[in-house]
Amino acid sequence: LQLHRRTVKRSFSKSPTTSNRRGAKTMKKILALLMTFILIIGLAGCGSAGMGGNDETELDVFMMNPDMYMESFLSSYSGEDGRVTTNVEMGMTNPDMEVGDVLKLLNTRLMNDDGPDIIVMDDINADGYIESGQLTDLSGIISESEDLIKPLTEQDNEMYYVPLSFDVIADSKRTGTSVSFEDMEKYISSLKASGFKSGNFENTVVLWYKTEIEPIIREKNNLSREELAGFYEKVKELMSVTEWYGRTPARASLYPGTFMVNPLNEYWDIYGDKIGAARSYITGISDFQQLYHAKNEGKLEFSYGKAGGRTAYIPTCIIAVNNSSKNKEAALEMVKYMLSEEGQRDVAQNGGYLPVNEKVLRDELENWGEVNANINGVGAILKPLAETEIDEIMKAIENLEYEIYSDSYLMEIILTGAADYGNGDETLDSAVEKAMNKLNIYLTE
Repeated sequence: LQLHRRTVKRSFSKSPTTSNRRGAKTMKKILALLMTFILIIGLAGCGSAGMGGNDETELDVFMMNPDMYMESFLSSYSGEDGRVTTNVEMGMTNPDMEVGDVLKLLNTRLMNDDGPDIIVMDDINADGYIESGQLTDLSGIISESEDLIKPLTEQDNEMYYVPLSFDVIADSKRTGTSVSFEDMEKYISSLKASGFKSGNFENTVVLWYKTEIEPIIREKNNLSREELAGFYEKVKELMSVTEWYGRTPARASLYPGTFMVNPLNEYWDIYGDKIGAARSYITGISDFQQLYHAKNEGKLEFSYGKAGGRTAYIPTCIIAVNNSSKNKEAALEMVKYMLSEEGQRDVAQNGGYLPVNEKVLRDELENWGEVNANINGVGAILKPLAETEIDEIMKAIENLEYEIYSDSYLMEIILTGAADYGNGDETLDSAVEKAMNKLNIYLTE
């Protein structure tokens, strides 16, 4: 272009003869054609960039609670052509933060169209976001995905969030003992009668909350003072039959950081005769392998945790797409990939989670190899799962009935009061009164 400009300038510097005038006109036409060509190429380039082109895309993902495995797995997503950068942002950056404050910051950003592209909805109540139209309907993507677990394929309504993985609850106890997991009260009384100790306190309280208190609130949108007081008294009783692993003083520590899934290997404490029973999470294939090893050694028995008599499961890595995302197309592509067979293998192999794709789950169970383990001071060679064991696991997965989908703000209200009463910082009446006041305000908002 600069060459042509210089040529035109030299033409106009000569005397204005007819020949020079024709030459000038010719050069003007050439220049006009060249400028038109450059403009067309430029617009085409812009157009291709707008449709994805060669530009890189940054996807922002918001997570409420820190989870280094989930963060690492999600941030590794780079798109089909490797031009997507995924940034994961934590809401709870320190244990002293309150859930309500974190959600207020998130909501303010969403209302100002400055929110993340993808929201990890674990422990976040999605109802308000759905009602206000802030989440994108993912039903089409879910219906096109194959081999998903039944709770996902049997949904009739629009779906605005989808779990990439799930957990189940392991109710494990020493072989031959009479510890009962029918409800929290019977669990505590049977431990007292047998003289055994229960495992990790925080895990146990949170899981009993999820299977006993949360279903009442979800069904009635309410909780009576008597129900709450009864739960608080059972939490305090549980403290007396808990193995505190040298924690002094033995105080309940129930804050938002303890609400998230914490896959402790408590079955090894049963194996080593340190405790008598535990209510724990099964989050990955290695958990199944360890449980069956202990069972085959005659050390423990286990069953799958229930809520109201129904086998419960906990959806995890639940993702939703911000309806106002500036990168909505790229965000939806991420959801599609994560639910694909390839993406689900990533969930299992790189994330370490139980994938929601049944075919991938069975393949991973069948291909899981022998492991040399040394957990809690106990060494063992863990053999690959037998075909009969895999069949048992898959049958349990096929019979999942109750979805535990917790609201961390609600948990904070209930469990803070439980800790205050259990630790003797509040009387029962005072703890219940404070929690009920907050609960009533929250449920009527």
